[in-house]
Amino acid sequence: MPFSILWGGFAIFWEIGAVTMVKQPFFILWGVPFVLVGLYFIFGRFIFKRRRKLVTAYGLTDRRAIVCTGDRSISEAPVSGLPTKIDRAKDGRHVSVTFGYQGMAGLLGMYQNTGTDFFSFGLGQSVAFYDVEDTEGLLGALDESRVG
Repeated sequence: MPFSILWGGFAIFWEIGAVTMVKQPFFILWGVPFVLVGLYFIFGRFIFKRRRKLVTAYGLTDRRAIVCTGDRSISEAPVSGLPTKIDRAKDGRHVSVTFGYQGMAGLLGMYQNTGTDFFSFGLGQSVAFYDVEDTEGLLGALDESRVG
């Protein structure tokens, strides 16, 4: 978040200066993409994350974890034989589960579920269930899939 504010603040400062003092079309146009990226960093990523959450469905069988995002992408991972990382929200009302090895993918995967996923360029994207409200249901199903 601090980087978002720093980027956006500088870009807006630049654009205001270009419009009010320099008044050169090149400098005005040069700043526009940076302002748009800054606004996305500050606000847009939360809107993107919320919209993606509304169209994402999770499925768990005794063999696979499946994530379907809208009608565009389906990703899956085997449940048995792979490590599972479980993260509970501080308030305990949500749980996130990541399936598979992290390794170097964990470094790039740090952008997952932030709204800035494009920084990983599709590399290191793990199959994961994010911010699931039915914590007991998910953890119970996960236990059943491990036993089965």
